[in-house]
Amino acid sequence: MEDEKELVEALQRGDARALDTFYRTYARTVLAWAIRLGGPRLDAEDIAQDVFAVAFRRIGSFRGDSRLSTWLFSITRNVIYNARRRAAIRRMVALDAVPEPAAGQPLADAHLERHQRREQVQAALEQLKSNQREVLVLMDLEGRTAPEVGEMIGIPPGTVYSRLHYARKAFAAVLDRMEAEENKALAGASSVAMGGAGSVRGGGR
Repeated sequence: MEDEKELVEALQRGDARALDTFYRTYARTVLAWAIRLGGPRLDAEDIAQDVFAVAFRRIGSFRGDSRLSTWLFSITRNVIYNARRRAAIRRMVALDAVPEPAAGQPLADAHLERHQRREQVQAALEQLKSNQREVLVLMDLEGRTAPEVGEMIGIPPGTVYSRLHYARKAFAAVLDRMEAEENKALAGASSVAMGGAGSVRGGGR
């Protein structure tokens, strides 16, 4: 904690090395928050850059009442909220109708499976309420404690556990629904393929 206090004091003096240390220490954490909480419609790297821009601008007002990570998480939440609002407005006026990028080279099966699983998890997270998504990300994906998460989002540890309980139930339900829909789609595709094969054989007689 003493090291963090010294870092904050150096940041508030405008020490260039302290700014670099601060960024290197928290960059991956902030980017992970941006990816998991921002969802696929937002550019996570842009979010992270905005978070640090705000943090550097406001570090002079940081009083040390909380951890730096808690303070940064609060900034990240606000940046994501504002970015979501701007994105929603852009969608309404059709300014963000950008075509999907072309698919890259095929991945190895194991890599492809992991990639698909990450996409599935992210899609499921996106369907949760924001307060449930926050708790699930911070506790289950990042391994933080309830008191730490409570401090970060401003609620008692008991409320953290309650939200986590409902978040896990909602997350599991979403994954089950996605899996059922995927299996149904695969069954439909298989049925169509078999019907087509039967027509070919019938035509050959």
